[in-house]
Amino acid sequence: MCASSSLRSYEQAVQRLNGLQTNARLLEALRKSGQAMNQRSIPEMRQFIERLGYKVSDLDRLNAIHVAGTKGKGSTSAICESILRRLKVAGSEGEQRALTTGLFTSPHLIEVRERIRINGQPIAKHLFAKYFFEVWDALERTKPGNADDIPEKPQYFRYLTLMAFHTFMKEGVDVMLLEVGMGGSYDATNVIEKPVVCGITSLGFDHVPLLGTTLADIAWHKAGVMKPGVPAFTVPQAEEAVPVLQQRAEELQASALTRILSTDIAKIGKSKFGMPGAYQKVNGALAVALCKEWIAQRKRAGVTLVGEDDALSGGLETAMWPGRAQIYTAKQYPAIRWYLDGAHTKESMQVCADWFLDEYKSLPDDNKTTNKQILLFNCTKGRDGLILLKALADLHLTSVPFARIVFCTNDAYRPGSNDGPTDQINHTVTRDDDLTVQKELAAAWDTLIAKNTNESGIKAEIDIQPSVQDAVNSIDAYVTQNNVQHPRVLVTGSLYLIGGLLTVLKADVR
Repeated sequence: MCASSSLRSYEQAVQRLNGLQTNARLLEALRKSGQAMNQRSIPEMRQFIERLGYKVSDLDRLNAIHVAGTKGKGSTSAICESILRRLKVAGSEGEQRALTTGLFTSPHLIEVRERIRINGQPIAKHLFAKYFFEVWDALERTKPGNADDIPEKPQYFRYLTLMAFHTFMKEGVDVMLLEVGMGGSYDATNVIEKPVVCGITSLGFDHVPLLGTTLADIAWHKAGVMKPGVPAFTVPQAEEAVPVLQQRAEELQASALTRILSTDIAKIGKSKFGMPGAYQKVNGALAVALCKEWIAQRKRAGVTLVGEDDALSGGLETAMWPGRAQIYTAKQYPAIRWYLDGAHTKESMQVCADWFLDEYKSLPDDNKTTNKQILLFNCTKGRDGLILLKALADLHLTSVPFARIVFCTNDAYRPGSNDGPTDQINHTVTRDDDLTVQKELAAAWDTLIAKNTNESGIKAEIDIQPSVQDAVNSIDAYVTQNNVQHPRVLVTGSLYLIGGLLTVLKADVR
């Protein structure tokens, strides 16, 4: 030990990790220059892995399922994990043990340890600290000296990726479910050389400054996870993306690129499935295909796996992924139902609106009065509020009227309040005391409904708050003052907003 145990706590690990976050101004400059996704990313990750004492080829032992895409890659990875965790591995004498899974996703909602899971559970705080400092110390021992072009330590996401690899190697997982952070070709996770199978979820427009302004550009980046001799699966895609995916599959020498069929998706619809929302059936169908391929390949490699049918059915039935089409009730506000969905693209926002409409339609008629629906919304800087809010404005005008719209920042608590956990610190965002983004969102909402009124003539009240805690207090006060019975609050626009809300509501880490 090079430091006392008191300096090796989970909190100390998170503090050091936060120090690796890219400064907001630097990040914005990189976005504008297009240099953030440079070709040095993968070579640098290889160097970091070697500095930990591994060879990149050692990661082949993790038998990865690598998942890229714009929408649903986290959900798909979680469904895969839910399925494979239920398998048994049989030994040479017939003895059986549970298959061990490792799941790496981003972002986290409440605590950063959610990103690294063993058998579906976030790793314990003491294990997070243990593996964090093992990586930290190894990088300290192997500092590259005074070379300006070689970083001493990776930035935040790369560090967590490196730490996930180390954790899964030490824990001896049988399979690693690996979600791409952003893009694909230059993402830190793409350092792996031989996954068992790759998946590409539905593509849409996100991270446009870095990935490109056309769906073809975005498809090129996402398809970069395909590898020589490795099969890949994808879901039905927009016409513009299909030839690019096929071209990249040939260029990268994938053994096959298989598209999930509508009949596969329909089968999920007929199964017991734990994830609400129509679009999750697409993710479920992709997850089933990825798992079946993974199982087949592991069997060909001589591994005896038991209970495939039960794993598929049970994994689908119990699959869950917090913050996506989730309904939550907090102990502090038992009367309020929070409808949480981290949608943050045009396409996923429409899916969110459809899900909320389905939930609304399922209510008894006497529980549909207009003062019951509240919208809590934010999106990160750089996203177009007019585009993201359109599906919700249409919902308000035609089907589900909102009595109140609350726009707030993603900060769980006001900056400087010292109420928030270290896990919620985000240096990649510039603080804006003027709440410029939230005011722009309010203006965008007004623009969308300026020429329309909903059928009941209800015009939503607009409220702007500096933090999630302030927004929750405002909503609670509105509900109390207006004696609203069984209020429903749709919370969407950003996974960081969902995480901030769950933090304020003291939700358990799941």
